[in-house]
Amino acid sequence: MEWQDLEFEELPEWPWLPQAMVLLAIVIIIQCAGSWFYLVPESERVEQLRQQEGMLKAQLVAKSNRVAAMPALEAQLDELDSRYQYLLQQLPEQTELASMLASVNEQGIKHDLTFTRIDWGAKQNQPFLYRLPLNIELTGSYADIGHFVAAIAALPRVINFEDVDWQRVSQESSTLHFRVQAYTYQFKPEAEGE
Repeated sequence: MEWQDLEFEELPEWPWLPQAMVLLAIVIIIQCAGSWFYLVPESERVEQLRQQEGMLKAQLVAKSNRVAAMPALEAQLDELDSRYQYLLQQLPEQTELASMLASVNEQGIKHDLTFTRIDWGAKQNQPFLYRLPLNIELTGSYADIGHFVAAIAALPRVINFEDVDWQRVSQESSTLHFRVQAYTYQFKPEAEGE
């Protein structure tokens, strides 16, 4: 039997080999149509889900690394907080300024120095602090002034010396006139919430 002699309407009467080939062709056509209309869109969706899975895994790794680093960061934060509290304790309160001035005066008298001036200047506004200038002028020997400066550095409150100027009282004298612009700082209460 030739392929040209077969009529499609007589398919049930065909020999088994041509019937099997037509059935195979129909199955292939159905498979191609199914894969085109179902599998291709599903494979694209699967690929998108794989990419999303990769991004989520990367996010999970990043978050787990942050969680793993959390104890070390908390320890650093605790250390910074304790340092901050320590430094904050070294800044004088408004009520302590008079006693601080008295302590500076006491240290000068203790080291045999004569004050010609000791007073507070105008408060200067800075980003997180107030800068309080302390004008000091005194006379005494080089060694006594050195001991005085060391004693001021040992006080529990921060006092920085800037604009230091010293000169002999006279050419023949070993007594020095010591002038310094010292500064201490106060914490701004309104900056605490920032």
